[in-house]
Amino acid sequence: MTTHSAPFDPDPDAHTTHLILENAHGHLSLWPSWRETPAGWTVCFGPAPHDACIRRVVAVRD
Repeated sequence: MTTHSAPFDPDPDAHTTHLILENAHGHLSLWPSWRETPAGWTVCFGPAPHDACIRRVVAVRD
């Protein structure tokens, strides 16, 4: 059986697989780095490992 991780799951090898995107309203989104950035969003952090992106969102939120 092969298991596949979802695009928003952490990479077990901790590669630079994610971005933090921000929209005009200041909302943040965790985004896989290999996906195209959606219209209305800009990269504000990354590419970086999943854990680094999560820490960044928590730091900005606090």
